[in-house]
Amino acid sequence: MTPGELITDEGEHTLNPGRRTVTLVVQNTADRPIQVGSHYHFAETNGALGFDRDAARGMRL
Repeated sequence: MTPGELITDEGEHTLNPGRRTVTLVVQNTADRPIQVGSHYHFAETNGALGFDRDAARGMRL
């Protein structure tokens, strides 16, 4: 087993069924790459990322 590996039964699995999702266009306006972690609320990420923050409130990657 490797770190982070999931061992499940055969077939497809839906993660977080019924959970609200949103698709956003994001633009990096900084002069260097920006990393975003999945543990952080997306709307509160680096201010140099340009996107609709109101639409992202309460959402994670």
